[in-house]
Amino acid sequence: MKKLWLPLVSCLILGSLPLDDAHAQQRSMVRVALPGTIESVILSHIGPAFTAATGDPLELSRAPSIALVNRIVSGELRPDVYISSDANQMKLLFGPAENERARWYMTILHSRTALLYSPRSRFADDFEAARIGRLPWYEVLLRPGLVLKRPDPTVDSGGYRAIFVFELAEKHYRIPGLKQRIIGIDNNESQYFDRTKDYPLLRNGSIDATVQFITNAPVGGVPYIDLPEEVDQSDPAQAEWCATVSYTNPRGQTFQGAPASYGLTIPTAVENAAGAEAFVRFLLSESSLNKLERAGFLRAEIVATGDRNAIQLSLRRLVMERSGP
Repeated sequence: MKKLWLPLVSCLILGSLPLDDAHAQQRSMVRVALPGTIESVILSHIGPAFTAATGDPLELSRAPSIALVNRIVSGELRPDVYISSDANQMKLLFGPAENERARWYMTILHSRTALLYSPRSRFADDFEAARIGRLPWYEVLLRPGLVLKRPDPTVDSGGYRAIFVFELAEKHYRIPGLKQRIIGIDNNESQYFDRTKDYPLLRNGSIDATVQFITNAPVGGVPYIDLPEEVDQSDPAQAEWCATVSYTNPRGQTFQGAPASYGLTIPTAVENAAGAEAFVRFLLSESSLNKLERAGFLRAEIVATGDRNAIQLSLRRLVMERSGP
């Protein structure tokens, strides 16, 4: 299996090579809300290819997944497509209490957490020893004076997955109190990683390490340590084990541990339904999935949750092709 809150709007406008004549005539903006972990590959590769194929530009709104889902529930954000770094968050859009912002979602990718570290850290030799298996990775994090950062769990799924890393490690290695010794309390603001300013500090050694999704390693330009599958939340077969941990944020929203899966939906308030459908088909094409794999994502069985009859017909067929009826 090994294989922030910063809103950003990016537009991709390129030439056209229509997928079908009816859709090509519209050539309207497709608005996609997505987490920063997947933005780079869509902005640089999949988005331009989609625009070249359809003539439709993309408008990307980026923020951590929990921040995005709450903005969609409130009606502040109305994307045509929403991608979440935790598929289970999609259920926050379901039902009348959430104004039924969505009726279904698809699980589309897997990911995993890893320990990213600075090559200029004063503990770099210890991290290297841990990387090759000569030293337990968690022992390095217990070194006095080591600076560890992690995403904010109140708005970022990567933040509560980092918490799960240490809860699961404590259980897996049978070391009582390990989590508290390394990260303190769950909502420890002194440890929050600010992607707008902290990557340079990670590279220069001011920050020694951070626990994040593996796909952030290329963004940070730093080496990383693979964590065991009992800890990194990558293995779908370990769903029951992952479910032994959970996190509740200050809003009272509880996120249960689960294998790390990306989810996708077309919200009920979609304005450009044809464009949204075309983009989802393109995102799940073999060419796009290959690009995502090269960016560090793991392929997943395409599984639909919720009201399958509400899924656009072509996408329903795609689910049946990938996962069976």
